[in-house]
Amino acid sequence: MSQEKVDAYKKEKKGRKARLAKHKRNMKIAKGVSVLVLVAVCGFAGWRVYASNHQAEQVADTEISEDVVPTSDTAEDVNATAGDTETTEEAASETTDDTAAEAASETTDTDETAEDASENN
Repeated sequence: MSQEKVDAYKKEKKGRKARLAKHKRNMKIAKGVSVLVLVAVCGFAGWRVYASNHQAEQVADTEISEDVVPTSDTAEDVNATAGDTETTEEAASETTDDTAAEAASETTDTDETAEDASENN
């Protein structure tokens, strides 16, 4: 039995160098592939962030350039624009007042309906 153990040890020792070399090679390949995948993922994420920010800047530049560049700079155009702004503000406040009044009347109608239903029961 002792001879069998000795033979097994010699056989294991004979292939040890090849196994270690193969293991080291496989580890280097695994690390290299992992680094490449990591770089690819980070690069793609960075590109997506850049593309979305760059696209937003282009849209903002386009909107600003359309709004800022007037066709003519006369005093009448400036006054007309100021008058339009006041009209828009007045319309917005009227809409808000109308919406509040409608909501209040709907609430009152709902309360009256609930009271009628409770009286009937």
